[in-house]
Amino acid sequence: MIMSKIMNNRRISVTFLPRLLGLILSISSLTACAPVNQASAQKQNSINHPDHKKIIRAFGGVYEDFKVGSYVAGLSLKIAKSSDDPESTYRVTVLDSPQVNAFAMPGGYTYVTRGLLALANNEAEVAAVMGHEIAHVTAAHGNERQRTSIGAAVLATVLGNVLNSRVANQIIDIGATGLMASYSRKQEYEADRLGVQSLYRAGYDPYAGGDFLAAMGRLSEREARLSGGNRVPDWFATHPDTGDRVSKAHKIADGLVTNSNWRRNHGRAAHLAAIDGMLYGDAPDEGFIRGQDFLHPVLRFRFSVPDNFKLINSSQAVYAKGPEGAVIKFDVADADQSTQSYLTDIWAEGLRLKNIIEINSNLDGVTAIHEQSDKTSRLVVLRAEQGKVYRFVMQSPSSAFEGLDDVFVTTADGFKKLTIAEAGKLRPLKIKVLTVREDDRVQDFVKQMKGVEAPAEMFRILNGLGAAEALVAGTKVKIITDSQVF
Repeated sequence: MIMSKIMNNRRISVTFLPRLLGLILSISSLTACAPVNQASAQKQNSINHPDHKKIIRAFGGVYEDFKVGSYVAGLSLKIAKSSDDPESTYRVTVLDSPQVNAFAMPGGYTYVTRGLLALANNEAEVAAVMGHEIAHVTAAHGNERQRTSIGAAVLATVLGNVLNSRVANQIIDIGATGLMASYSRKQEYEADRLGVQSLYRAGYDPYAGGDFLAAMGRLSEREARLSGGNRVPDWFATHPDTGDRVSKAHKIADGLVTNSNWRRNHGRAAHLAAIDGMLYGDAPDEGFIRGQDFLHPVLRFRFSVPDNFKLINSSQAVYAKGPEGAVIKFDVADADQSTQSYLTDIWAEGLRLKNIIEINSNLDGVTAIHEQSDKTSRLVVLRAEQGKVYRFVMQSPSSAFEGLDDVFVTTADGFKKLTIAEAGKLRPLKIKVLTVREDDRVQDFVKQMKGVEAPAEMFRILNGLGAAEALVAGTKVKIITDSQVF
């Protein structure tokens, strides 16, 4: 059933659409934003353009929450009126993605993810992001520069050369990155400047843009550390350093605030009210990551990866990055034939496979090994419901494969279906807003956090608290929980 609610005026519109039928916006990799390349931008006259659908699929669809959508629409209207082009129409969509993302396209299409709304501490920070993205539109940055995305190239490097090109296309998820191009450093700085100015004219705290950039920097550093000490992949390496952008944004704000009686307007209460109860992390139909486990409450299955593997969920597949260059990819495919026939005749047609054996007897599984140049892969096919199969590609450099293959087999053999009762106990994570009492301490709220690594650090990042900063009684804070009591 298609449902839509539309709020319109001459300058701003917000659209609520079903999953996979909307528009999109993204700030990539926590610290960068990306326009659609010029060739694609020229075709953005209709929401039915295939590029829109591709991006929507890659970013989880539209987040269908009237409270959240109305909040973002009203906020965007304020900032649009204060932009360098207040008479233009802007179309705003909230994306159902846990990524901290936002972007704008030529034509006034602007988008923000629920992941970004969760990280932001107040209305001013969200307005700063929207002002920055609208500035890209008013400055015509999307028309100035084209550049091929490196996102697909990075993925190809990670998973490429597994099989022949036909199968590799099934294995490698290019997603929306192939539609995007980066802004230059100059354009990013210009958008920061124009965005801060719009923020101030709209009556918001002009320092909020720098504050949010700082929060993204803290989150990026955290994710890098939890990923094993390496930087989070930066698909758009031309963007300025986050610390430098924070400094420059605050200097711009310094130049605007000349009235000693000026008061900062953060709009924290309105922001927290809007996102209270909002979904956090993966949506139920995308499955959940809980530590080393991947659980899917809708399709009713689970599997685990070893402690030295890092799980990554996406709308197309689940990945796990392991030691020595090991990569696991899991997805679902259509298949009417037997698992072995699907493996040998469809998925790996024409390839030379070794050691074709049964695996996971509970699910009619079959596995085989494929060797190619310096990489070796274990391919696994498991029977799902009628007409579907589950697939694993487990790959490593050939020199390391023997030492890793036991854990590959263990992961595939441990794959299991969940009962209706077991699936019913799985609950998504949500944002919950609580009021700090006189005797409350940070640890009291950290204990209530669920489903996140290093919860104490995450609590402080979510609430803009420094490493040793104490709570103030009467203020409100965000936590992440799977509680159903809201």
